[in-house]
Amino acid sequence: MKNAGKKIVMIFSKIKFALISVLILIVSVIAINQLTPDYHPDGGLKLKLGKNEILRESEKIIEKIKPELKNENREVSFESNPAILRWLRYTNRINIANQKIREQKLSYYWSIKVLSVNDTNVMISSDQRKNVEASTVLELKLSQDGKLSGLSESFNETIITDYFNQDSARTFAENFIHTLTNFIKFTNDSNKITTDNHLFSLDRIELIQKLNRKDYNLTWKGYDETGQLLYLKASIIGNRFKSFDFVIPIPEEYTKAESDVYELVTTLFIFLFVLVMVISVGLKRIRAYEIGYKNALIFAAIYVMFFALTQILEISFNIQWNVLVGLVIAGIFIFLASVAMWAVGETYLRELWNDKFASIDLIRHKYFTHSLIGKSLVVSITTGFLLAAIFLALVKFESEYFYLNFTSKAFRSLNQFDSDFPLIYLFSGSVSTYTLLIVPLIFFISGSVKKFFNDKVLFITINSVLFALLIYLYIEPVYASLITGLAIGIILSIVIYEYDLLAASLSFILFNFYLRAVDFSFVGDESFAIKWLLTLLVSAIVLVLGFILIFTKDKKVDISSLAPKFLENITERQRLKKELEVARIVQMSFLPKKDPTIPGIQIASVCIPAFEVGGDYYDFIKLGENKIGIIIGDVSGKGTQAAFYMTLAKGFIKAIAKDSDSPAEILSKMNELFYENVERGRFISMIYAIIDVERRIMKIARAGHNPVLINQHSGKLNFITPKGLALGLEKGILFRQVITEETIHLEKGNTFVFYTDGFTEAVNNKGEEFGLERIQQLLEIYSYESSDKLLEILLSEVRKFIGKTHQYDDMTMVIVKVTS
Repeated sequence: MKNAGKKIVMIFSKIKFALISVLILIVSVIAINQLTPDYHPDGGLKLKLGKNEILRESEKIIEKIKPELKNENREVSFESNPAILRWLRYTNRINIANQKIREQKLSYYWSIKVLSVNDTNVMISSDQRKNVEASTVLELKLSQDGKLSGLSESFNETIITDYFNQDSARTFAENFIHTLTNFIKFTNDSNKITTDNHLFSLDRIELIQKLNRKDYNLTWKGYDETGQLLYLKASIIGNRFKSFDFVIPIPEEYTKAESDVYELVTTLFIFLFVLVMVISVGLKRIRAYEIGYKNALIFAAIYVMFFALTQILEISFNIQWNVLVGLVIAGIFIFLASVAMWAVGETYLRELWNDKFASIDLIRHKYFTHSLIGKSLVVSITTGFLLAAIFLALVKFESEYFYLNFTSKAFRSLNQFDSDFPLIYLFSGSVSTYTLLIVPLIFFISGSVKKFFNDKVLFITINSVLFALLIYLYIEPVYASLITGLAIGIILSIVIYEYDLLAASLSFILFNFYLRAVDFSFVGDESFAIKWLLTLLVSAIVLVLGFILIFTKDKKVDISSLAPKFLENITERQRLKKELEVARIVQMSFLPKKDPTIPGIQIASVCIPAFEVGGDYYDFIKLGENKIGIIIGDVSGKGTQAAFYMTLAKGFIKAIAKDSDSPAEILSKMNELFYENVERGRFISMIYAIIDVERRIMKIARAGHNPVLINQHSGKLNFITPKGLALGLEKGILFRQVITEETIHLEKGNTFVFYTDGFTEAVNNKGEEFGLERIQQLLEIYSYESSDKLLEILLSEVRKFIGKTHQYDDMTMVIVKVTS
C-alpha cells in the first residue's frame, strides 16, 4: 500500500509540474505576442521584402547602371543606423519610438555590395575565377520596402579628366537619381518641397577644383512622407556619378555613441574573476588530482563548433584564407580557454553542489531517456519564454519612467535577416555569445554564494543581486538594465537552486534566442513569420519530448555513481577535513580554559592548532593550595588518532597525578599505562613539573620532550634536561632505569619556558625555521616582562616570521614566572 501511495503522489507531482509548465508557457507566449513589436528592442522593423526579393530589386538597378557587373559576386546584409535609433529612442517612449522608426525608412536598410576581384589573395572556392580577393565596386542601399535609398560606386578616379560645369553637374545628378529611384523628384521652387514628400530642391553645391578636372558635392533639401526633414547628398567625380545618400539632420549629441563604461567594467571584472579562480583553484586541484578533463573537452568541442558555425553563417560561407586562418587560431584559443574554464569550474562546483551536474552526468553516460533530462528540457524552454516575457514587460514598465535605448551589438546586428539559415544562425549565435557568460557565472559566482549561504532565500537573494550587477542587458540608462537584470537574476537563481546546471544554462541561452527570434513574428514579411511559427513548433515538440521523458519510468541508476572519478578525491579530502575539524574540537576541548592563579607565580599558556591537527597537549593539575602540576606533551601522529591519544593521556595523568609527589614516578606509571593500551609505534613526548610555592622548589621529569628553558634572575639562560625516554616506547623497566628528576630552587625573576617543537620548527615561505636561538634571544631581551607579555611578544614574532605559510605542527607554550 505504501508503494502504491508513493506512486500516486509521484504521478500527481508530475502532473502538477506539467500543468504549471504549460500554463507559464502559454501566458509567456501570449505576453510576448502582446508586447511585440511596441516594446521590443527591434520593434521598429517593418520588412516588406525578404533577402531574395531585395536581391531581385537590386539586380534591376545594377542592370541599369552597370550591366557588366551582372555576374559578379553579391554580398547582402541588413543594417541599422544607430544614430537615428538613438535619437528617436532618447526623445520618445519606446513604443512611440518604435512606431516612428517603422514609419520612416532610414533607420534600417539593406546593403548590397557588388564584389569585383583582384589577384592579391586566394579564397576557398571550387570556381577558379573566384579564387582571388574580392573588393566592393558598387554598394546599394535599399529601404525595407525595396526602394533605392543610397548608392556608392568605386572606380579609378585618377584617370578621369572630363568634367561638367556646375549647372550640367546638377542636371546630370538629378536625372541620374530620378531615373534610378522613380520616387525622388526635384524642383527649382523651394516653397513646393513642404507640400510633396520626396520632392527636393537644391540647397547647396560645392565645387572641388582638382588639377585637371572639377568635382562636385551637391545637397538637396526635402521631406519624407512623415514630414521628416531630409537632406539628399550626392557626389560627382568629373563626369561620373559617384554616390548619393539620404541624411536626417540629427542633433549632435545623438550622433556619437558614448563609451559603455558599465559594460567594460563588468566584462573586465568577470574576466579577471574567472581568471583568478581558474588559476588559484586549478593549481590546487591539479596537485591534489581533483580535476577532470573529459567533460571539459566535450564542452569545449561543442562550444567551438557553435562558435565556428556562427562565424561561417555570418559570412555566408564565403571563407577566405585569411578568415580561415583567423578562425582556426581563434578556435584553438577559445577551445583551450573553454577546457580550462570548465575543468576548474566543474571541480569547484562539484565540491559544493554535485547534484547540479545530474543531467550532464546522465547524458554523458547515455541515459538519454531519464526523467531528469526531460525536466531540464521542459524547465529550460518554459523559463526561456518566461524570461523573454519578463524582459519585454519590464521594458514596457520602465518606458513609462525612462527614455530607453538598447546598446547591445545583438540589437544592432541584424544578420538573422540576411542569413541563409536564420534560425540556426540565431541559435548558434546565442550559444556562442552567452554560454561563456552564464556557465562561468554559475560555476564561480553561484558556487561561491552557495559556499557561504546555504539557506535557499539567502542564496536566491544574493545570487540574484550579483547576476543583476554582472549580466549587463545593454539597456540605457544603466539602472533600467539593473532592474531588468534583477528580475532575470531571480528567475535564473530559482532555476539553479531547484534544478541543475543544464536547465539554468539552457534557460538563459533560450531567453536570448527567443528574444531575437520573435523579431520574425512582426517584421511584416510572411517568410519570416513562418520562422517564428517554426520556432514555436520546435519548442513545442521538445516540450512534449520532455514530458514523455518525465512520465516514462526511469531505469534504475545511482546518479551519484555517474560523477567523474576525481570527485572521489574531493570526497576523501572533505572527509579528512571533517575529521580534522573533529580532532581540533576534541583537542581544544581538553585544553585548559584559563591559566591558573597561584601566589607568587605568573602562568601564561597557548596552543595554536596546526593546519593539520597535531597532538600537542598541556594541562595544569592542582595538587594543593600552593602546589600545582604542569604537563606539556606531544603525541606522535596527526588528526583524530593524535586527538584520541591526547585524550587518553589526559585521562591517565589525571587519574594518577596525586599518587606521588615525584614527577619521575608519575611519568613511569604513565608509560606503563600508555604502553598497555596503545598499538606499538605510538608514543608521547612529555614533561611533568610540580611547583611547590611553600618549599620554593620545582621538580621536573622529562620523557623524551624538548628541554625546559630557564632564564634566571641573573639573566643567565640555561636548559633543564633531565633524562628520559618517550612514553610508550618500552614496557617500563628500561624507562624507570633511564628517567631522572631535577629539582630547581625558585628565585624571584626566574622564568621557565615549556614548549613543543611546533615553535622551533615553524617555517616561513622560504622553508626557513624559526629556531630555538630566536626564542632564546627574545627571552634574554624581554626577561623583565610579565609571563603574559612575554608570551604575546613571542607569538607576535613567530607570526611575523611565518606570515601566511601553513604550519603542519601545533605550537604550544607555557611560560612560568616567579614574581616573589
